[in-house]
Amino acid sequence: MVVFNEQKVWRIKKLKFSFVKMKAFITGMLLLIFSNLVYGQNANQIKSLLQQLQTPRPDSELVDVLSSLSYNYSIVNTDSALYYGNKALLLAEKIKYHKGIADANNNIGWAYACRGDNDNAKKFLGNAESLFTAIGDKNFIPVSLVDLANVFVSESDYPKALSYFSKALQYFEEVKNDFRSAEVLFSIGRIYNLEKNPVMARSYFQQAYNIHQKDGNELYMAQALSSIANTYQFEEKFDTALTYYKRVVPVFIKNNDLYRTGNTYENIAVAYINKKMYKDALHNMQLAKKYYEQSNRKSDIAYAMDGTGDIYAALGDTEKSIENYNAALQIAGDVKDRNLQQQVLASLSDVYLKERDYKSAYLMLDSSYRIKDSLFTKEKQDELLKLQTQFETERKEKENELLKAQNLTSNLKLEKNKEWLIATIAALLAAGILLFALYKNRQTKIKHIEILEVLNRRLEDQKEEIIRMNNLLEQKALRAQMNPHFIFNCMSSIQECLLTGRMDEANTYLTKLSRLMRMVLNYSDVENISLDKELQMLLLYLQLEKIRLKNNFEYTIQLSDDIVPEELEVPTLILQPFAENAIWHGLVNKKDNRHLIIEGKIMNDILLFSIIDNGIGREKSETLKKSKNTHESKAIKLVEKRLSIINKDPNYPLAGFTIQDLYDEDHNGTGTSVEIKLPLKVI
Repeated sequence: MVVFNEQKVWRIKKLKFSFVKMKAFITGMLLLIFSNLVYGQNANQIKSLLQQLQTPRPDSELVDVLSSLSYNYSIVNTDSALYYGNKALLLAEKIKYHKGIADANNNIGWAYACRGDNDNAKKFLGNAESLFTAIGDKNFIPVSLVDLANVFVSESDYPKALSYFSKALQYFEEVKNDFRSAEVLFSIGRIYNLEKNPVMARSYFQQAYNIHQKDGNELYMAQALSSIANTYQFEEKFDTALTYYKRVVPVFIKNNDLYRTGNTYENIAVAYINKKMYKDALHNMQLAKKYYEQSNRKSDIAYAMDGTGDIYAALGDTEKSIENYNAALQIAGDVKDRNLQQQVLASLSDVYLKERDYKSAYLMLDSSYRIKDSLFTKEKQDELLKLQTQFETERKEKENELLKAQNLTSNLKLEKNKEWLIATIAALLAAGILLFALYKNRQTKIKHIEILEVLNRRLEDQKEEIIRMNNLLEQKALRAQMNPHFIFNCMSSIQECLLTGRMDEANTYLTKLSRLMRMVLNYSDVENISLDKELQMLLLYLQLEKIRLKNNFEYTIQLSDDIVPEELEVPTLILQPFAENAIWHGLVNKKDNRHLIIEGKIMNDILLFSIIDNGIGREKSETLKKSKNTHESKAIKLVEKRLSIINKDPNYPLAGFTIQDLYDEDHNGTGTSVEIKLPLKVI
């Protein structure tokens, strides 16, 4: 007999340092890399431009000042950027200043891009490109193209981004702007890094390096070499990567580039971690943290401390590992970096687990899962499923229409042949000709009858396929109805705990509910799951109801020895509604000695479950329901529909359930027994 224990420890093994920690730096840099293409942005320049507005000047010059303000405000304050950009656009259109119109569109588009409104960004940047093209300004056309490319990078639409970067590169090369050409080559290399194609990325970084080497710009050369080193990290060629990193560190230090110095030391530390040289890794990670602190980059400080915690964990120094993880977690919370919070919490869970501090390990992992769940969006998956269902339905309908058309054509041909036969008989009275015509007609009919039989068989096959799809979609719809009903009951129970002042129970209830919600979300779209997972969800539900009933309620789950839960498959969320019905209608109205028994066994190739409660019975429950507004068991009706759909499958005709009232010798209700028959499906 298998008895499920209430306490299980779950954990996920985390993989670390497989690749270079690029963080959000790559995408952020791609969006900002061309922020200085037209104007430099700093507080002094904004102040200077605002002063210029106070001086009378020609309208065309005023448009240029307003556009410059819009661009310089785009990263500092997008509201101000849009305000000045729209003022520039209105004035430029009024005086028909075409370059000013194009420039204003470009700056408005870039402001929307910085705000994250990509639809408006693409609209105005597209207008700018068209206007610059119309006036033939080849110096500004690639500016709009680069900004558009960066918008598509932020949407992870790398093919379109590459297309716009390539067009911009052609313009920059045509006007012989080597510096901007190198910047575009660098951006293309970063995209290939994001697509995990280090070979292609390295080739573009090398081209950018060659241009900067020709101009003798050692800082940009160092940046290109640092990116080349990153590609070797991706390929796990750590010694080669270290060689490049160590070449660029002195250049960054010489140019007082604090951030890139820290970033390079961090990448060196990562390489040493991959080589399992933890002392060298620790030294370089601490140097990275030092330079990040000097440049006041809080997010990067947090990543460095997270990496330091990983190193101490690898060295077996638990105390320092936890200390650094907690510091990283604090900063990640301050800067609202949810991804880093989730990563650090998972790392802390691993450390506590190794120390056998299971409570702390569970709390850390549960918090990590909560953040991970909040970051995960289901809309795209739902939309994909919806489109896929629509596509399949339309395809089947078109195939049916085609078969009907073919059938109609064949029938028309048969009618035409009959008319021809009658005309032939009327025209030709000779017996020989008549016999010949009859013979030919018979052959034609046989041929068409065969065609019709084939078409009819195909129609039957299509009909069965459509019925199967309809059944599947109906089951999905029923499961989708069950989830809101189930969640509503749980939230009502939490509300009851809060209203009655049972705060500890409410907290425990929420913790267990989060685990149950995660499982329900994971399996609600799945037609069947293993019996093991079904019983886990049922067990969590019973634990929640036990808390709600103030522990004045006992339950037992028992399976026969021939049942291996991991090897059997059942419809998703099929048992919980019956347990819920037994609690709400049988046990909840009983004062004490409440007990629910759930038994499972295999009989005659059928998976048989019995759910028995010692409640007040259905007869008394119906009386109470009429006298006051009580819980309505909608879920049982939905399960009944699901089981009837399963019965439509000729392979599983015996699915269903029966309800039996239990009485004592005096015919007083002593409870209810529900017997559920399910198909015996082996995974």
